[in-house]
Amino acid sequence: MPIANCIVAPECASGAGDLIELWASSSGLPAEQMTINIILRSEQLGKRYTIMANLLLPSLWSDTHISRLQLGLASALSLHFAVAIDEIFVTTQIVTSGLVVEGGREIHW
Repeated sequence: MPIANCIVAPECASGAGDLIELWASSSGLPAEQMTINIILRSEQLGKRYTIMANLLLPSLWSDTHISRLQLGLASALSLHFAVAIDEIFVTTQIVTSGLVVEGGREIHW
């Protein structure tokens, strides 16, 4: 279930390579359940980031896996969009069992 919602600046609209494969490779974890949503930013106020990502992870992941996934996502976004890593901001939210609905059913782990 790793799901990344990434808000990107207009100049980042087209990237190079398969972003899911880059994330899997950068994190050292399989790509099968990974999802990335790319949202083109229309306006950003205050402190600017070229890419802002919100990563949703199930609570069953270990601290090590969480670290690998969030650092891997930042690295993959940097490579894919050719953006310096310091222009990327990633936050991670941990989702507990039962707080996900897929196919009309609550998902428990």
